Amino acid sequence: MRFCVDSKNLLDGVLSVTKALPVRSSMPVLEGIHLVVNEEGVLMRCSDLTLQKEYRLPATVEDEGECVIRGRIFSDIVRKLPAENAFFSMDGQTLTIRCGRTVNQLQCMEYDEYPRMNFDGEDQFTISFDREKAKKTIEHTAFAVAQDDSRPVLAGVLLESEGKTLSLVATDSYQFAKNTLSIQEEAPQKRVVLPGKTINEIGRMMEEGEGKASLTFSRTHMKADMGSTILISRLIDSDYIDYKRILPKSCKTRVLVDKDALMESVDRAQLVSREGNNSVLLRIGTDSMIVKAESIIGKVEEELSVQIMGDGLDIAFNPRFILNVLKNIDEDKVYLECNSSINPCVIRPVNSEEYFYLIVPMRIF
Repeated sequence: MRFCVDSKNLLDGVLSVTKALPVRSSMPVLEGIHLVVNEEGVLMRCSDLTLQKEYRLPATVEDEGECVIRGRIFSDIVRKLPAENAFFSMDGQTLTIRCGRTVNQLQCMEYDEYPRMNFDGEDQFTISFDREKAKKTIEHTAFAVAQDDSRPVLAGVLLESEGKTLSLVATDSYQFAKNTLSIQEEAPQKRVVLPGKTINEIGRMMEEGEGKASLTFSRTHMKADMGSTILISRLIDSDYIDYKRILPKSCKTRVLVDKDALMESVDRAQLVSREGNNSVLLRIGTDSMIVKAESIIGKVEEELSVQIMGDGLDIAFNPRFILNVLKNIDEDKVYLECNSSINPCVIRPVNSEEYFYLIVPMRIF
């Protein structure tokens, strides 16, 4: 195996595929990067058996071949290569890398033991979308994914397609996010659940390359095609919760508030609340709202100018959930819509139907 690549392009590819390297694996070969060299260039591949990422590099190829090279050390070496062409050659199980005056030799693993995820299956359908809008939609939804595996389906994001609309839904039972994205072709009415790691990686891939981006689904897998980069992932084989049952149909109290002012106030209040029960109280009156927190170290109160429609009430939240939602709304003004101090509160922008957020309050004793 002999080939030559630009070291900067090589680094781009390595940084991309190593996102799929497992943190720990019982299969040592999965801790490597699979290199396949042929007349089309160099294909790099990493997999953790749930997620597989591939990146194709243009290269000048003298001899074809393949190998598996240890991912972490190879990544560290490539980061420090000079900005010149890198020349690769294979002798037995030893890979030699020459770049400028630098020469590295690494021992490879058996490539025939490397498992591959193939995308196939029945009932396939494809959706295409604008990269920038998709990236933003993913970021504005995936933060609400559960971070533990106590309920595996909540560690994923629900994708619902119908017509030219794709909805993304995520919740960890304390915060809920739903966003919609326009897609380019008519899609069938489908519901699939993607792992949180997968959807976040797709969001990052939106910055890799240009042009059309698409997702293709089968009954068990998903393939994201970004041109030079391809990602294949298993779907979560479980039914998502019937989230529509928990969405409020109306509200008794609606508060119109400046988003940045509320964010800054809650951020200040959490400095005190984290030394206590980690809650921030919103005291909604008839013409003003007080943001309040107290603990053993002290207390803080701040009055915000708001417009209130409906009944007054006191409602408390974990400040992290409020800030998570507000950071993911682009508009200047938001509505807080409540029914009681114990029912979930809706937070949504004033002028958009694309965003919908919900957070569960903490009980006030």
